Amino acid sequence: MCFSVQIFRNLSELSRMFQAEIDKQRFLAFEREQRKNSHVFKGPDEDDRIFPNTFLPVVKWEENQRRILPMRYRLRPHDAKEEVPSKYNLFNARVDSLEARKTWRPLFGQNHGVIVLKRFYEWVSDAEGKKVLVSFKPKQDYMTVPVLYDFYESPVVSFYSCALITKDPPSEIERAGHDRCPIFIKEDLIDTWLQPQGKSKEEIYSLLNQPQDTTYTFDIVQEPNKNKESNRDQLDLFAESEKSSPISEK
Repeated sequence: MCFSVQIFRNLSELSRMFQAEIDKQRFLAFEREQRKNSHVFKGPDEDDRIFPNTFLPVVKWEENQRRILPMRYRLRPHDAKEEVPSKYNLFNARVDSLEARKTWRPLFGQNHGVIVLKRFYEWVSDAEGKKVLVSFKPKQDYMTVPVLYDFYESPVVSFYSCALITKDPPSEIERAGHDRCPIFIKEDLIDTWLQPQGKSKEEIYSLLNQPQDTTYTFDIVQEPNKNKESNRDQLDLFAESEKSSPISEK
């Protein structure tokens, strides 16, 4: 799994790169909620990294164009009355489980988006069996990764959320000790991915099964384990936020 990723957060640059419209109203609504509840509606950190339950820009197809809007990195299903416990991974969707797992099944073929990453991070075991944090970076400046998204709405809190899609790793990532890798979708397939309606499952899988050609380098990151713990607590903060003021971003 990819518990943390480094993103492109510059909306103007993303808009230029993907010829996508920035949904200013949704970002302004998110910023207002951030000012009220910054411990719940968290954005990327100073290094442009995000963790589960923080928000990032996502490109989706809306009103016949690409549009950028904020989504939480960890899916909350639209029909979930409460936050799903953190022991369940709802921020990564395995490509081989998109139809088998009930969380992904209604979204696959319907709610598709993409996010833009510079690198991703994971804890792996070193030669001595100790956990070390490793960053994996593609040879390109960025990678475009497909996501599934949902929209949760209640009387007191409403937001989009997403999960990135992963596959088996290439050999260089596997040798480094990690067993998954985000799918790197080709840029000329993005619009087809963003508009899946009317396409067969075989056609959609074919978009995911012909990833962008790349290789990955990796570095050990000197960082304490505290981020894993602090972001686990974010679910409790979200549950608490449902007792406070409403937000609507649909």
